[in-house]
Amino acid sequence: MSDTIKDVSVRLLFPIYFMMVAGTYIPRTIVSLISSGQFGTLCSPSAFKDAWFARFWGVYGPLIRQNNSTVVAPLIDQARGIVLDIGPGSGEWLSLFNKENVTKIYGVEPNVDHHPRLREKIVQAGLQDKYVIIPVGIEDLGEGWVQKGSVDSVVTVLCLCSIPTPEYVISELYQYMREGGIWIIYEHVKTKEGALMTTYQCELLFSIHQF
Repeated sequence: MSDTIKDVSVRLLFPIYFMMVAGTYIPRTIVSLISSGQFGTLCSPSAFKDAWFARFWGVYGPLIRQNNSTVVAPLIDQARGIVLDIGPGSGEWLSLFNKENVTKIYGVEPNVDHHPRLREKIVQAGLQDKYVIIPVGIEDLGEGWVQKGSVDSVVTVLCLCSIPTPEYVISELYQYMREGGIWIIYEHVKTKEGALMTTYQCELLFSIHQF
């Protein structure tokens, strides 16, 4: 098998592997919640999903950074002024921000189970005086958190693919950017490789959104 075929095969199968690995964190999340007496979280599908993903991402997130930092680092370095950091998770990318160029960073992360690790990364990056965690979704961002038309930079790194309504989210985020603002984006994109690949990608996205 040629290196090209191997590379394509790995890229095609990786999302399936990703979901399989994520699934292995379900039992350990259940055990953790029971042992800590968090029965309310255990009985709430949305709260359980947040707890489960935070545990998985706490381990897997650093690997994502390791494999993508060469490309992402020079992108995030361009962030300036007031920044909207969308879906920072447990803060894998925080150390890449240029502290001299940013005045305030609003990290929009509705999953509170990410927040303990995110706070640790904020301190490690020396951003405790500039980084503010916003614990709501983008749809509630304007309710006393950030004014529309006030943001210099929007940062989205591998997060839009996990949102069921990316078109709506993109439209909303544009409204927060001031004139001359920049959008720093590193995301998966829609394939143009024919009907078969398009169908495969759509099925994968549907499956990921169930997670």
